Amino acid sequence: MFGPNGSAGIAVTDPTKQEEIYRALETLKKDELGWKKSVESFIGPHKPPPEEQFLLLQVIEDFLNKRYHSSNSQDVAVIRNFLLHYTKTSRSSPEDQPVFLTNKMAHIFSLVFAADFPERWSTFFNDLFFNDNITDRKVAFFYLKVLLAVDVEVVNRDIQRTKLESDRNIKIKDAMREICINEIAKSWLSIANSLSGDDAIQCLILENIASYVDWIELDLVANDYVMTYIISKFQNSATSEAATSAVCGLLEKGMPAEKKVGLALTIMAVLRNSGLLTVNDNNDEDEVTRVGSLVNTLGLVLLDVQNK
Repeated sequence: MFGPNGSAGIAVTDPTKQEEIYRALETLKKDELGWKKSVESFIGPHKPPPEEQFLLLQVIEDFLNKRYHSSNSQDVAVIRNFLLHYTKTSRSSPEDQPVFLTNKMAHIFSLVFAADFPERWSTFFNDLFFNDNITDRKVAFFYLKVLLAVDVEVVNRDIQRTKLESDRNIKIKDAMREICINEIAKSWLSIANSLSGDDAIQCLILENIASYVDWIELDLVANDYVMTYIISKFQNSATSEAATSAVCGLLEKGMPAEKKVGLALTIMAVLRNSGLLTVNDNNDEDEVTRVGSLVNTLGLVLLDVQNK
């Protein structure tokens, strides 16, 4: 679609072709049917190379950002079928796709979720993930990436929001608490147990916990099962940093001062009993940094509740 032979695989890495690709991309974005042509190319019988897929997704992303919210039911169905097609074909694909493409597609999913949930698509997670084998490695990896992308799109407080976006996000979070957040929290442990030897998956689960703990019910994370899981991941150098983030996220969660004191003391006792709050001459720099982060967060939390 972008190159002279219908492929941008070589062109995107060739400086002499970059301007040509940019013009083709902008032309597709301006074309009222450009996003639909991009969908058709993406899911057609002849799969474009990853570089061209990425460009096609930029066209679809532009449509989702600017025009999708006012789309008719036929266009909504096209986007929905596109997402369903992707989850089905990516699961059965013999090869893993590049990370940059996975991340871009997760962002696409998050844009559709933010636009459609809950009014137009209340069963988003059921249709795309929960009705599938969520503990399949490929399904789990992409699902966890989508959850992180949803957090960025709907929750992340570091991003400037308009009042309209803020109101939309509050409504989405309320609906998630009612419709699917319990299922999401349960899925973390199911995936963790089924793919216990996969460090990349375990880090993604811990990143999810660290991101979502801020606004979901405390009991979904501060329970024996999840805390035992998080603490166990401190012992592995590949997952200890993500485990630290999860504990720090839990400690920083907004709650009444009395409740936070009890939670902080409980977590402190668990960490101390597990030997996770002490350092010695044999600890490397990463371990010292991890302990420092935990002690710093605990101290700041206790100072904060004392002030309150």
